Amino acid sequence: MFEFFKIQLLSFENSEDIFDLHKGIPIHRICNMQRHGCINPRIIEADPFLFVHHDRLFLFYEQKDLKTPGVLMMTSTADLENWTKPVCVLEEDYHLSFPWVFEHERAIYMLPESGASKSIRLYKAVDDSLTKFEYCATLLEEPKGRTVTMSYGDTCIHVKDGVYCLFTQLQYDDRINTLELYTSDSLDGPYMVHPMSPIQHNQKLGRNAGSLFMKDDVLYRFSQDCTSFYGDNVHVTEIDELTTSAFREHLVKENLLPADIEFYADGGHQFNVVHFLDKWIVATDAKEYHPLWCIRIRNKLGI
Repeated sequence: MFEFFKIQLLSFENSEDIFDLHKGIPIHRICNMQRHGCINPRIIEADPFLFVHHDRLFLFYEQKDLKTPGVLMMTSTADLENWTKPVCVLEEDYHLSFPWVFEHERAIYMLPESGASKSIRLYKAVDDSLTKFEYCATLLEEPKGRTVTMSYGDTCIHVKDGVYCLFTQLQYDDRINTLELYTSDSLDGPYMVHPMSPIQHNQKLGRNAGSLFMKDDVLYRFSQDCTSFYGDNVHVTEIDELTTSAFREHLVKENLLPADIEFYADGGHQFNVVHFLDKWIVATDAKEYHPLWCIRIRNKLGI
């Protein structure tokens, strides 16, 4: 069976309901998966991120076909009903995903997962249309002297008291998700390892499932559960302490993606929230499995 991903956005009237997807109203889906009769079928539309700019809601996400690296797409809306045609905003020779977009000092940046380059690369929007991003800095490069089996997954930054706190996932020789924490005095670094890093070393909470989210002066972090399989669900923790010398968090709620909702029956690995048009908009993704018999037959025949 092949693993596919799809995207769903939900609308909530109240912020206290956003961790209960049963109370959300589905408003937009991206499920353009090509499953049959295609040499290179589309298998992933995932990692949705929301960004509000000039009274528009922008949705950035990963799009990947089976045999080609992921590229980063964007669509936008002014009314939550009519969406622009998706366009590719960033493509490299290697795989990209997790297109976290944010504003900093009147400029708009993207910090995608670029672990295939063995580095964390920062990109900047070319103009206000947000239809193209260009490389501007390398924040971290793969550590030397250690066996790295997965490099820099799902990175995000939180700024507190002028300190840039960078959260990123690596896997070393034990292949366990390891959430590392780095700090810097500026966005483009240099970044130094936090004294409490790694802050998670397990398959349940060791990999981000979206950017950090502040609500009612409480800072939340979303994690994707990979205990049994990749991206089985999303958990949320509350960060109790985040300074240059200390870090503490505790689990608030498990399994934000309800298995009794058909869309999430096989799980998922992304949760992102913004406020737009007096509503709270939550972006999620979800898995589903398909056999892709055409690919199996082609592989068997050696075509």
